[in-house]
Amino acid sequence: MLILSHTPHQEALHCQERLQEELQGMRPLIDMVAEEELKIEHAQEIKNRCVLSYAGPKIFIIAAHHFNIFAQNALLKILEEPPANTRFIVIAKHKHALLPTMLSRLICQDKRTQITKEPFKLNLATCTLQDIYAYLKELEGRSLSIEQGAQLIQSLLYALQEAKIPLEASMLDHFQQAMQANLLYMRPSHNLLPLLLMVLQARDNPCF
Repeated sequence: MLILSHTPHQEALHCQERLQEELQGMRPLIDMVAEEELKIEHAQEIKNRCVLSYAGPKIFIIAAHHFNIFAQNALLKILEEPPANTRFIVIAKHKHALLPTMLSRLICQDKRTQITKEPFKLNLATCTLQDIYAYLKELEGRSLSIEQGAQLIQSLLYALQEAKIPLEASMLDHFQQAMQANLLYMRPSHNLLPLLLMVLQARDNPCF
């Protein structure tokens, strides 16, 4: 199967979690390879691991932003004739990332959606520490997915730009770190707190 997603690595994590829940009674072996570029050495490692014996079903999730041509060619045969009880799920941003010969061996599911800018609930130009505390307390009581956590961080960044609060390179680094923490399932309320405090400092002390 081929899954098209704007965020292949995040989709791989969700796919792994979903399969573990759906197949928990079957004790599956779910192996995930998530790379910026899938290279020949990654393909060889996948081939070596997929032939290892295992009593239950084996599922290999292969997610990348770019797929090396040699790596794709190395995977063609096992995709066409996988070992017994073995499935492969390839996750890419678009079909053009893969060779036609690779595409011909995969059923495609397009999970890409139009990315919209959801408004951030706090007015960054006027909010106070008390407003931030109340917002994070409300957020603490909600159960949010990784996608929703990422959406909150993106919305905060958009709101920061719209409020014309000075944006330095170091602040962008903090937003990137927050995105990584979100992938590790950090609570959104904990993840947003240092960002919001940083925004207040940049707004109230622009020369700090």
